[in-house]
Order: sequence, then C-alpha cells, then structure tokens
Amino acid sequence: MPLRGNSRRGGRRRARIALALLAGVIAAGGELALTRAQTVATPSVLAGIYSEEQAIRGQTLYNERCWQCHGETLAGLDQAPALVGPQFAGNWQGEPLSALVTKIDTMPPDKPGSLTRAESVDILSYVLWYNGLPVGEQMLVGEQDILKKIPFESPLPAGP
Repeated sequence: MPLRGNSRRGGRRRARIALALLAGVIAAGGELALTRAQTVATPSVLAGIYSEEQAIRGQTLYNERCWQCHGETLAGLDQAPALVGPQFAGNWQGEPLSALVTKIDTMPPDKPGSLTRAESVDILSYVLWYNGLPVGEQMLVGEQDILKKIPFESPLPAGP
C-alpha cells in the first residue's frame, strides 16, 4: 500500500510540473505572438504609408511654397538641397520621418513655422511619392510619436 501513496504523490507532482511547463509554454507563445504583432504593426515607407490625396495636396503646397528653392523636379537649386535621388536617400536613410517633418516645419527659411503640421506631412507625402515610394490606403498621421517609429527607407541606393 505505501507504494500507491508514493505513486499518487509522484503523479500529483508530475501533474503540477507538467501544468507549470504548459503555463510557461503558453506564456512564451504569447510573448512570441506579441513580438510578431509588434513587428508587423511597425509601418514601412516601402509598404505605402500615405494616401494619394495627401501626395496631391503636398504637390500643391510644394508648388506654392517650395519649388522656388528646391526646383520643379525637387533636384535642389543654389543653397537648397535635393529632395529626391541618391543624395537625398543617403542623407535621410534610417532617419525617422519625424526628423523630416521637423525639417519641413522650418521651411521656407524666410517664414519658418508658417506651415501647419498637416501641411508639412502632406509635403512629406509628396516627397515620398516623388522618390518612388508607394501610395497606401491610409493617410499618414502627423503625430510625432508615430512618425518617430517610421524610418525613411529608399528604393534607391544611397548616394555618396
């Protein structure tokens, strides 16, 4: 009879260990799923993060306020840098979109701060479009916390 008692205790102990292991596997799987969801949730400029409507509004704003310095083809004039091509891609590769919007917010140089955040994001959308980045279904939002999480990536190789 004592063997049965030990057997039951051993069975209960094994059941508790198995239950603890199962709980650990489930928790690890949940963390893995959360990590995958976070990775998937991070937007990419290569996947289309702005709308066509934004790019069109941005083109209008660019033509009104930016082309005099940056040129009709965004290639840059005089002191104003190019907003397109390998040099632009090299300068901004990996930088958060919040940095680009902050830079746009300082334009034009004779009227810094004259653009609203929405206008700056629209101009950025046009610049992204002009650089060959795809249009998406959703509008790019101007919230700094979101823009900080989206790095600029270019389909072009970086310039010198």
